[in-house]
Amino acid sequence: MITIGRMAEKYNMLPHQVEQNATTFDFMITDVLATYENYLQAKSKGGPLDPKLYNLSTEQLMAINNKVKS
Repeated sequence: MITIGRMAEKYNMLPHQVEQNATTFDFMITDVLATYENYLQAKSKGGPLDPKLYNLSTEQLMAINNKVKS
């Protein structure tokens, strides 16, 4: 819901218009952009970067994927 709201605000659309017209690729790009903006903001403030978000091993990613599938 937050992603739809963010996209609607950015493109001057109503949320139901985003829901009807956006593709999964649009949602993925919006998520990547938000993650990257958070990364840059934390980096510029000199604050700690959350290693759980940026340094996951292949095993951790597979475990997350398997958990979501089940």
